[in-house]
Amino acid sequence: MRTEIDRKSEGSLSEMVAGTIGRRIVSGTYKPSDTLPTEPQIQAEFGVSRTAVREAIRMLSAKGLTVSRPKIGTRVRPRVDWAMLDPEVLRWHVDQNPGDDFIHALFEMREIIEPAAAARAAERATDEELAAIGAAMDGIQNEVRGSPEQIKADIAFHMALLEACQNPMLRSVGAMIQSALEITFSLGWRTVMGDDAVLQHRAVYDAVRQRNGEEAFLAMRRLLRNSKGNVFDAIWITRNEGETSP
Repeated sequence: MRTEIDRKSEGSLSEMVAGTIGRRIVSGTYKPSDTLPTEPQIQAEFGVSRTAVREAIRMLSAKGLTVSRPKIGTRVRPRVDWAMLDPEVLRWHVDQNPGDDFIHALFEMREIIEPAAAARAAERATDEELAAIGAAMDGIQNEVRGSPEQIKADIAFHMALLEACQNPMLRSVGAMIQSALEITFSLGWRTVMGDDAVLQHRAVYDAVRQRNGEEAFLAMRRLLRNSKGNVFDAIWITRNEGETSP
């Protein structure tokens, strides 16, 4: 009989295999319509059991990355079928140094959702939700710039705005949106948040607190456009450092 430790160990191994193969898929090492190595080949490469390999493939299939067919094997699905907002799929993209198109798409999603969410929050936020947004704003302003505490406050700020929309659909996708936010911040926080970004967060908070939905929408849009510029500046600096290093 398998013990709980055995199951946990097997689970972590399957996650490791799924993560490695998933990164190969999103990076293009395995392209859509490519057939993955066979189960014995994957077992030999990673030194894991057949059960761990099968569980890893199930994980990838659940994320829309692969499909398995008898006598054909496991193939990579078209990119359009991938669960792009799955937290792990997003993380795998970032781990592979995502291209500009991926970053543009990530911010486009945020620009579609978050300004409208800020406007709704201005109309619907309860006193408790306004207090939560205000507490997050205090963290953004007062914590050490670029510190884990400030990043945590920034994420809390955006998530509190989504919660204040009083929209159960947004609550349901909150985890996926949070993953997108964390990735955006991980890319952009290679540079320390500037005074302008702090003031732009304050403008969003003030508009929501004053129940001004139109201004909240515009303030969030300005904030996101500034954030997008900061992310691309950070990426540009990183790329040039790589090109100039000996």
